[in-house]
Amino acid sequence: MEDFQAILSQYQVNLEFAEQHSPRLVKVYSPQGTFALKTLRPSRADRFADRVRSVYDAGYTSLVPIYRNINGHLVTAGSENYYYLMPWLPDSQADERSARHDYLFKEAAKLHRQTVKQVKITGEEMKATYETARKQWEEQKQAYEQYVEKCEKQWYLSPFELQAVTYYTETARATDFAIEKLEEWYESMKEKDTARTSYIHGSLSVQHVVYDSNEKSYLINFEKAHRAPPMNDLLQFYYKTFYTYPIRCEECVDWFYTYQKNFPFAKEEMPLFISYLSYPESLYRAVLSPDRDGRSTSQLQKNKDLIKAYWYFKNNEYFVMRIVDTENKKNAEAQA
Repeated sequence: MEDFQAILSQYQVNLEFAEQHSPRLVKVYSPQGTFALKTLRPSRADRFADRVRSVYDAGYTSLVPIYRNINGHLVTAGSENYYYLMPWLPDSQADERSARHDYLFKEAAKLHRQTVKQVKITGEEMKATYETARKQWEEQKQAYEQYVEKCEKQWYLSPFELQAVTYYTETARATDFAIEKLEEWYESMKEKDTARTSYIHGSLSVQHVVYDSNEKSYLINFEKAHRAPPMNDLLQFYYKTFYTYPIRCEECVDWFYTYQKNFPFAKEEMPLFISYLSYPESLYRAVLSPDRDGRSTSQLQKNKDLIKAYWYFKNNEYFVMRIVDTENKKNAEAQA
């Protein structure tokens, strides 16, 4: 086990007791206070320090403070791993679920707004992005159709095959809709020669919102932070949120528009966001992917995976349609 005192000595902290909270998080008790010591994968150590400095330099102050060691570095090397040290925040705030999510989306918008940068993009790059995505989506739709045609020629369908055939029509329609929105994005980008990027958190979650004793809020866990289109943070968040039992998440729509009030999408970004969310990747993966690791997967497990993929698809569909309806009404009002 790593010698935590040797690491903490780099911060002039004397260890009294260490409490393991997760495989990569240790709560440190010391005369100097209570701290959180976080383990970093070696592959992320250099980039983590650079990105944290970039976020600080941009004026974003809601990142939980990260202490520098006696050499002025944000990251400290141990004998086995790399580490960084933060204050241990009690997170005693007992706010409502929606309130914490509202804060999360406001902070995501603030982070993106303060680190936004326009990057040059050529017509050839946009065309390649569009054509690659469209080709892949059309090929997956065709492969699914061929699978259904093969199933329909059989006298008997397994439970998995029956489900796959049943879901095909909805999957095909969702794919057509996603391609339509992708085309809308491509047409709008023909007049552009730049695109927006920001530092994104990389793992948005209310679990990464904490409060100090004065009820000031912070975001933690910037280990996956990197520069990318701002919408990527939201896509990742909704991918995780909707991968659950069937729900109709009205709050999810509210959270999205909380973000829009603080950092609205550019006109061309909305159709691309809708396109990515509406594409039924989960269903294609469940139906068309080969057995894991070359091993045969049981019918029961394949059915479970397909049903979960369908639930995710329907949860996503409801959210997408609510966004589309809202945007259509806004556009109609603007033209009136």
